[in-house]
Amino acid sequence: MLAYTSSTDGVFTNVNLYRFKSLSLRTKIYTFICTVAVFAFVILPFASSAFVDMFGFGIHDLFASITENVRETNEMLESAFNFAQISPYDIVNGITGAQRTRLIAIRNAITALSLTVATLLLMVEFFRKTVNFEWSSKWENLLIFLIKIIVVKQVVQNADILVGHVYAGFNSINTAALGGTLEMLPYGTTQTYTLPATWFQEFTNEIFSFWGNVFSGNGWHSNPLGTPRYVISMDAVKMFYPDAAAPASTNLSNTPFPIPTRATTFSPTIEMAFLQIYFLIMKAVAVVVFVIIIARVFELALYTIFAPLPLATFASDVSNDVGKSFIKNYIAVVLQIAVIVVMFMVYVGMNRYFANAGNGFVQTKFIQLIALFTLGLGVIKSGAWARKITGTG
Repeated sequence: MLAYTSSTDGVFTNVNLYRFKSLSLRTKIYTFICTVAVFAFVILPFASSAFVDMFGFGIHDLFASITENVRETNEMLESAFNFAQISPYDIVNGITGAQRTRLIAIRNAITALSLTVATLLLMVEFFRKTVNFEWSSKWENLLIFLIKIIVVKQVVQNADILVGHVYAGFNSINTAALGGTLEMLPYGTTQTYTLPATWFQEFTNEIFSFWGNVFSGNGWHSNPLGTPRYVISMDAVKMFYPDAAAPASTNLSNTPFPIPTRATTFSPTIEMAFLQIYFLIMKAVAVVVFVIIIARVFELALYTIFAPLPLATFASDVSNDVGKSFIKNYIAVVLQIAVIVVMFMVYVGMNRYFANAGNGFVQTKFIQLIALFTLGLGVIKSGAWARKITGTG
């Protein structure tokens, strides 16, 4: 039986001890892992940043973190937009072996079915017009109808060529939008700054490097920290802090970074905590862009393969709206890349506008966060907006 002490504190201590002992081994392990993770990834980084704050340094850590996250986001976006420049024809034509044979069989079946549909539509169109004696009595109308049969047949059989020309024509807008250096977020050039390590940094480095080498099998030794280097892009920093300025020297022990705002108080710890949310959304937006671009390639490939079927509807005046809608939708999918690029340009411009609008520092940060959320929603809606541009939305 558990013996309770007479004091109130003792009673609660023993009760809590009893509750902990009654937990299962799996629950205890999970609790221990979660506690270590919170300490390693939340408490320790912020405690380190807070320690730096007390001695007047830490702005360089904040700027280096901004630079790294903007660089990583730009690299993700660059990879996505580079992939967007690959033609769906290159991917489809790159299919080999049994899959290519099956794809050719599917395409031949679609073409044959499209010719059948076009023939039926032409018959309906011919019978509908021959009811009118005035139309059928003029040989010019019959000649035009015969020419229409030939044109429809050629359009169906060469649908991939026609769609390819549409793709090449409107993709020139994407080529212009993606020309030059693919830098969706301001980054520019970087500068490396140095600062002698503090005893806290040396201490934490000893702990992590020691146990890291132990778990990796490199033996019981630690790696010297050396002189910490901070790679900072002022262009990236000024996207968040327009008043940020670089010190005259790259040796931060002599000239540290000044406070990057007009505010009287500035805590790199608080800013670092707030910007983590910002960085997470930025990278999430980049991932969404990549997903949309990959889905766009799938969509264009499907449109190209099944193009003969909707184009066959041009055989009749009654059904040609289907073919027109197909071409408009195809153009919208092609233009979606240019729409996304323009949205990033507008986002950067809005960020600078809000930063220079004279709002309060905290208010500006939240407005910029809302603008980033809006960018993410805009990227998701880019396909619908592109369709509205082509008149199909």
